[in-house]
Amino acid sequence: MPPKPAARVRPWPATLLSLLVPGGGQFILGHRSRGIGLFLTFCLLLALVLWTGTYALLAPLLLFLGWIARDAYQLAQGKQPRWGAALLLVGLVLYGAATVVTEVRPTRLITGLPSLQPYIRSLFSPELFEHPTTETIGLTPVMVPCVDPLPEPNRAATTAPALMLSTPCAAVGDLLASQRPGVPAQRRRAGALGRSAGQPRRAMLDGELVTFVADADGRFQATLTVPQAVPLTAQPDPGETLTHAVRAVQDIPSGSLQPTQTLSLVIEKIGETLALAFLSTVLGVIFAVPVSFLAARNLMGANRVTLAIYNVVRAILNIIRSIETLLWAIIFAVWVGLGPFAGTLALWFHTVAALAKLYSEAIESIDPGPIEAVRATGARWPQMVVYAVLPQILPTFTSFTLYRFDINVRLSTVIGLVSDAGLGFLVVQWVRLNRFSAMATAIIAIIIVVASLDYLSGWLRERIIQGKPILSTRNPALRSLTRLAIVVGFVAAFVWSWRIAQIEPVELIRGAPQGLALAREFAVPDLITRDAETFAISAPLPVPCGAAEAAPPADDNITLSLACGDPGDPLVITGSGLPPNRDVSVRWVLPDGAFLRVRSGCCTTDADGNLELETTINAVTALEEGQATSSRVEITYNEEAGRARISDTAWQVIELSMVTLLMALVATTVGALFAIPLSFLAARNIMGNSRLGRAVYYAMRGFFNITRSVEPLILVLIAATWVGAGPFAGVMALALNNIPNLGKLFSESIEEIDTGPVEAVMTSGANRLQTLVYAVVPQLVPPFLAFIIYQWDINIRMSTVIGFVGGGGIGQQFRIWVSLNQYSAAGTAIWAIVIMVWTMDYLSAKARERLV
Repeated sequence: MPPKPAARVRPWPATLLSLLVPGGGQFILGHRSRGIGLFLTFCLLLALVLWTGTYALLAPLLLFLGWIARDAYQLAQGKQPRWGAALLLVGLVLYGAATVVTEVRPTRLITGLPSLQPYIRSLFSPELFEHPTTETIGLTPVMVPCVDPLPEPNRAATTAPALMLSTPCAAVGDLLASQRPGVPAQRRRAGALGRSAGQPRRAMLDGELVTFVADADGRFQATLTVPQAVPLTAQPDPGETLTHAVRAVQDIPSGSLQPTQTLSLVIEKIGETLALAFLSTVLGVIFAVPVSFLAARNLMGANRVTLAIYNVVRAILNIIRSIETLLWAIIFAVWVGLGPFAGTLALWFHTVAALAKLYSEAIESIDPGPIEAVRATGARWPQMVVYAVLPQILPTFTSFTLYRFDINVRLSTVIGLVSDAGLGFLVVQWVRLNRFSAMATAIIAIIIVVASLDYLSGWLRERIIQGKPILSTRNPALRSLTRLAIVVGFVAAFVWSWRIAQIEPVELIRGAPQGLALAREFAVPDLITRDAETFAISAPLPVPCGAAEAAPPADDNITLSLACGDPGDPLVITGSGLPPNRDVSVRWVLPDGAFLRVRSGCCTTDADGNLELETTINAVTALEEGQATSSRVEITYNEEAGRARISDTAWQVIELSMVTLLMALVATTVGALFAIPLSFLAARNIMGNSRLGRAVYYAMRGFFNITRSVEPLILVLIAATWVGAGPFAGVMALALNNIPNLGKLFSESIEEIDTGPVEAVMTSGANRLQTLVYAVVPQLVPPFLAFIIYQWDINIRMSTVIGFVGGGGIGQQFRIWVSLNQYSAAGTAIWAIVIMVWTMDYLSAKARERLV
């Protein structure tokens, strides 16, 4: 129960205090948590309004301040105000700012539809099978441009097949009609135009590729625009012309259908995807099992040492899990180079952390009786694990492993976004090349593979959890033979996956110094900075001797072994009185102020602040004719000055983190708004047993299962083409992914509702709509809210990486920093991601505890 208001505090003083300090009135009334929460909420919303510059949102924010004051007044009177109005006002400010930050422009959904049409059409025309073809080419010359008199072309037209043109000459940009009888009927093919000895150009008309379809008599007619087939630097002189040619190419089918080259490549990449997922899961299990025992509190809580190990292991696992696999793939790509090996390492690393956490939670939930019994016998810790823990956890471990393999297959489809591994690599390349039919082939393959494995792993998990045997045969010989086949198949699959993943432990060891240096830079975020002031000492160096007028004397702390010299002469540069153990730059400074470093990566002073560098005089220091000032040798170093302040990188990461959080919020909200009505269509108990009801149920469930198979990172590629690259594309991709995920969760909740209230309402004579409103919806609000919060948690993780392919957010900037070798800045982004994920994990867990 909330505390009663203090008797000495009257309503109006508390109200005025809350107007001056939001939540202050609630605080002095004894509702301290309420007051602090309202204060922080108001301050965060005010900061959000000021940051986005959406000052129109100050109106609902001031109304929210008025509600806070009214809340304090009612609390002082002993009343409990309702939160409806406050939530509405907070939502207006929050979603209004989020719309601005995420660049949501609903009009783009309409104006961008033409860009989306090729993707939609391609899904109905994937490159699957084709007939072997024989290519036949018909060609006729055309002169470009027209001149008088028109010379004869320098090449002859083909006679079988032959083409006829509407004119023997044309200018660039003119329309040219071509026709010819005798082409085999109903064969579609593109024409081309180019120089007789040059590179052919595709025939186009109004931006579209020119194709032709022969009629029943084998005739066709097509019109094309004469292109600029010759470079501007090779144009004919006035009064002259060049011979070009119009070429019609046809493929005559022969033989039976066979897979296209695209389909063959997709099948090959499917194998690579499965290999990476299988190998990373197997290796992940091998490492996760021992780690999970160290992360189980019931096994490690015996004394302070083991409890400390438990806390350290748990913290490390949480950090690794907080960083998406794609980010790990970038880090490992820097370590061992691009390729399947880096992708496998990323999947394995994340799998170890994920499985170890799941395994440890399974260990913590086991029956403590066998453990105490084994301990009572004086058994050591390893014996306790073998005889008291393993028999209880093997079924659960197997179920979690299958579940993780399913996840790894999905992740393997997009790991190619940062390497050349898996189907994701093909999708990215084909989208960039506008090969939409090929892209559709890969997406359909992803859907089939993921949906099939999802069904298979779900079936296996169900049998394991229910304790049913996977092999139902009772024949001992057949059972032994089947087990042997499974073992042999597993070993063969492991060897094959090892080869496909191109595992090279030597590269991991060879790149260890670079990897460890990278890890150190990532571990130290760029948070604090100081303004730097540059100091320099220099000495003149006339080259050659006597070529320059008298130069200013050298600074006291720098000496040169030569007073002057020629290019190539040996030179020793000595500095003293410099800051000790400090990186400095030694460079040639030219008379015009330009400079060139004497040596790359040079140099560091010793403990006494001295520096000595042996080099030779560079030729750039030689005086040119007319110059009177000699070049100089200069040593520069930076000294931090002023107070410490938050770095520009930290401010940028904070802003991008806010963008990421708001992207996840908007995407979750949009996804939930569409998923809620669709989920009722996918609930069997709502749709009933009629033919129409069953048809709608199966259609909606199939839609959910198919669309869930496409990862958001692939959807971003399409969304970026639809609405443009940026945060809005990321919101669209996440929302499209959320609809089937939330729809499936919602529909399962609907199917699990208590039928008692439903039957009670129906017996009172209520219709279907009234039954839904009064008996179904009240049971669904808590689980629906819990699932929405859970999805928001997932979306925050995904928002950190969808920027890799144009989705905005912190992931986009992370990739830029890595590509520029700014690893400290990238490490700042990673720590921000970890903090966001941990915070949302905690808040969502607390919210789900209250709602479920």
